[in-house]
Amino acid sequence: MTALVIPDDEWRALAACSSADEASFFKSAPDVAKQTCRRCPVRGECLYDAVQADPPIGVWGGLTRKERRRLPELPPTRTAAVTSLRLLAAVADTRPPTPAKPGPARAKAQTPAVKRARRASADGKSSATKSKAKARRKKTAAAAAPAQAAAVADAAAPLVQVQVPAARLPFGTRYTPEQRAVYERLIVEQLRAGATYSQIIERIGVTAPTIVRVRRKYGLPRSTNKPVNPNTRSVAEALAVTTEPYGDGHTRWTGPLARRSLLLHAEGRRFNARRLLFEQHHGRPPVGPVRSNCGEQQCITGAHLTDGTLRSPTPQRRRARRPKPASERTTPMTAQPSTAAATAEALPVDQLLEWGDAHTDPEVQDQAARARVALVGLRRRHAADAELTAITSEAEELEQRLAELRARQAELTPAKKTAKKQAVQRDYEPATVRAWAKDNGVDCPASGRVPKTVVEAWRKAAQNKGGS
Repeated sequence: MTALVIPDDEWRALAACSSADEASFFKSAPDVAKQTCRRCPVRGECLYDAVQADPPIGVWGGLTRKERRRLPELPPTRTAAVTSLRLLAAVADTRPPTPAKPGPARAKAQTPAVKRARRASADGKSSATKSKAKARRKKTAAAAAPAQAAAVADAAAPLVQVQVPAARLPFGTRYTPEQRAVYERLIVEQLRAGATYSQIIERIGVTAPTIVRVRRKYGLPRSTNKPVNPNTRSVAEALAVTTEPYGDGHTRWTGPLARRSLLLHAEGRRFNARRLLFEQHHGRPPVGPVRSNCGEQQCITGAHLTDGTLRSPTPQRRRARRPKPASERTTPMTAQPSTAAATAEALPVDQLLEWGDAHTDPEVQDQAARARVALVGLRRRHAADAELTAITSEAEELEQRLAELRARQAELTPAKKTAKKQAVQRDYEPATVRAWAKDNGVDCPASGRVPKTVVEAWRKAAQNKGGS
C-alpha cells in the first residue's frame, strides 16, 4: 500500500515543528531538531521542498544542508520523489553518526634518504596489505552473517510495509547491511510482481547488475514483460505520464528537458510540450515564444499559455499570422461607409485621443495611450527628418558654391614660370679622361659620371705637360 502524499499547500499545518522551538532547527548542534523530524508525519514533503528550494541554513526533513546535498537524484514526479525521500530519511536515521576524525599529527622533518627508504618499503607491502585486508573483511562478514540476518529482517520490516521507491546513494557510499537488506527485499518484491528491469531501476534506483545479483541469489526467473516504448504512445497517453496537476488549475512538467524545451516523445515523433498544449487549447500554432501568464513560471496549462500575438496584439503581429491558402480566400465585398463611419474617420486626432481617454472600456483607454505615445514619436521623427533634409540641402548648396569659388580662384591666379636647368658645360671629354686614367693607372669607373678627383688629376697633368 503506497503512502499518502500531502499537497504543497496543506502539509505545513501537519508538521511536528509547528509547535516546537524554531530556534533549535538553526543551531550548530541539530540533534534536538532531528528528534522532532523523526516523529513528523510530513517529513518527506518537508524534505522535498527543502531539496527544491535549497535553503542555506537549518534542518529540514531531519537532514542538514550538507546531508541534503549528498542525496541522490530524485524521480521526476513529486509523489515518487516524496516517497523516495521518506525511505532515504528512514535509512539515514539507522546510520550511526560519523565520529569526528582527529587532525593529523605534525610529522618530523625527514631527510631525502629516509623518505626514499620508507616509500620503497610501502610499495613492497601495498599489494600484500590489500590482499590481507580483503580476506579479513570477507571472513568477518561470513562470521557475522547469521547474527545479522535477524537484525536485518527486523530493521527492514517496517520500511517494506510502506512500499515506496528508493533511490541510489551517491557514488562511493557504502551500504550498511540494514540498507542492503531493504533494497534486496524491495527488488525481490518487484521481481515477483513481474516488473521489468527498467521499471525496477526507475522505482527503486538500483543498477541492473544489482538486480541480476539479487535475482540469481534468490533463484527468481527473469521477467517476460517488455518495457513500453515511449515513441509508440499516443499524445494523450504521453501527456498523462509526463504532466502533474498542482495548485488551482496549474500543471507541472515532469518529463525530459532539453535546455528550456519540454520534450514529449509520442507517436514516433518528438514534440515541444508547451507549443503542443497551446495549439490544442487555442486551435492554432503559436507565433513566437510560448510563456505562462498565470504567475507560475513552470505552469504549462493550455489556458495559461500565451504567444507573441496574445501578449502584444499589434497590427504588425496580426499581419504576421499565417495566411490562408488561395482556395480558402474569398473576394471581399465592397461596402459603402455609413455616415457615422465617415464622421469618425473625419474626427481630428486630438479629439479622438480625448474620446479614448474618457472611454469606460480599459482596452480602449489602453489603445488611446499607445496611440498617443506613437503620435509623439511620429512627430519627433517628422521634425528630425525635416531638419535633416534642410541640413542636407544647405550642405549641397555650400559645396556647389565652394566649387565655383575654387574655379574662379584658379582663373585669377597667374601661372608660375619654371626655371629651366642649364646644361653643365664641361671642358673635358669623359672618354679622354678615362683613357688617360687607364694609361696612368688611375682608378676610374668605366661608365657613369667621372669622379671629380680623376678630373682634377687629369687637368693637373695636362697643365704640367703644357708648361713643359
